Amino acid sequence: SHSTVHDATVSKFPVSLKEINLHGCENIATFNIHHLVNLKVIFCGASSINDATIENLPDSLHEINLNGCQNIANFNIKHLVHLKKIRYSDSALNDASINKFPVSLEEIYLQGCKNISTFNINHLVKLKKIDCSHSTISDATINNFLVSLEEIY
Repeated sequence: SHSTVHDATVSKFPVSLKEINLHGCENIATFNIHHLVNLKVIFCGASSINDATIENLPDSLHEINLNGCQNIANFNIKHLVHLKKIRYSDSALNDASINKFPVSLEEIYLQGCKNISTFNINHLVKLKKIDCSHSTISDATINNFLVSLEEIY
């Protein structure tokens, strides 16, 4: 089914929202939901969401799903200090963005990411699980992972 949700609509979402699912919405790219101070979870997989939008996400987020997003590559989400889980499988994510992940992260999913190889996540002291299967991650990066990690794929 074709989505009729557009950027302007998303930007006007009510402040009370705790979860948003925009999976597969190809008409959304640049919107600002920084005012959604109660938002905990956002699903934007397979959408046209871009770097600028990611950088404007509200600080309240605990989980982000951007699986299959091809228009996001280089962004900074250090301000998302409550973020626990991030899903970027099969996306255009690059090393520089991973280096700027917030220290609160506990789970990272990067399956099938082809633009990553050498990144440093040693600042992510709370990280328990990372999935880099079928990605282009280098052996050196894996060898540098924190010993406190509980699950590596």
